Amino acid sequence: MEILNKNLLVLSVLFLILFPAAGFSMKISFFLGQATVTRDGKSTAVKSGDLIKDGDVIKTAKGAIVEVLYDDSSKITIQENTIVQIGSKNIRSSSDVTIIAGSINGKFGKLKKGVHRINTPTTVCSVRGTEFGVSVSKGGDSMVSLKEGSLDIDNPYRELQLKEGQSIEAELGENPDVKNKILNSDEWEDDRNQDVAEDIDERAGKYSEQFDQLEANNEKTQSEVIELSERTKKIATKDDLETSGMEIAAAEEDIEHDILMNEASKLSAENLMQDYEGSEHYTELEKMTQKGDAVMEQQKKNYQAIQKVKQEYKKAYDRIMKKYKDDKSRIFKNLDDYKKSMHQTNEDNQ
Repeated sequence: MEILNKNLLVLSVLFLILFPAAGFSMKISFFLGQATVTRDGKSTAVKSGDLIKDGDVIKTAKGAIVEVLYDDSSKITIQENTIVQIGSKNIRSSSDVTIIAGSINGKFGKLKKGVHRINTPTTVCSVRGTEFGVSVSKGGDSMVSLKEGSLDIDNPYRELQLKEGQSIEAELGENPDVKNKILNSDEWEDDRNQDVAEDIDERAGKYSEQFDQLEANNEKTQSEVIELSERTKKIATKDDLETSGMEIAAAEEDIEHDILMNEASKLSAENLMQDYEGSEHYTELEKMTQKGDAVMEQQKKNYQAIQKVKQEYKKAYDRIMKKYKDDKSRIFKNLDDYKKSMHQTNEDNQ
């Protein structure tokens, strides 16, 4: 019976991962200096206590900071000259934070469930309890430094875990580089922004490499989802449920991470375009955003496909769990009947 209950617990946890409740709520708890929030194309000055919604873009001016508080008391501090977007246009109920340019600091308590995600053009940081900083240059390169705890980081090229006292530099179109020290975010950002200004043509090529890698990931993911769908249709046991559930959860996470990095890369390129409006560099960067749009179309198809697989899984889950509960009830009933029978036999023998 203990094994049956353990299986039930594992499957219940998997179900919550695949079909979570709504995301975290967030609000502006403190600000200093000039900062705006843009919602549905309209920009207004930030105010303490304002609730933040999916799609909001927060922008800080020189000398300004904005503190955003989650409902679990975790918080991020948006530094000066920074642009962040809350949520995703393509992922349901997302409360992720995407850094388009600039720096944030985060301090997160240990989560009982779920995960916070901080995204950049080249990384997705999955946070369950830690203190860290994230910076993004005008050209989309990223730097993450970890002061306390551990941090899971996904990149178009590989996944890694950052340890306390380490930093990671993740350039567009390249494998991330881990440093065994905390990098200074201001110095790092100034250096990278100078590199972008000196060779904007090379930067357009970097965006192209980033979208090429995401496109390659798309093709691999598409095949994986098709195979997952076929296996899900054949689920027959609780072990099948457990195996398929973990595979589906991993595939959905990979799809979401690629979508988030694509969104961040496109937003980064669009932000950089503003500095070159009217020039040939603007046109070249615009082509890169269009390339990102084309990649996103396939990513959205993959996302929709994995949602269909999840619904297939839910049907199998409901069917097998109903049989499991019926079998469990039958076991208890048979056990009660057996106890009554033994009790009656003992009375007759007396």
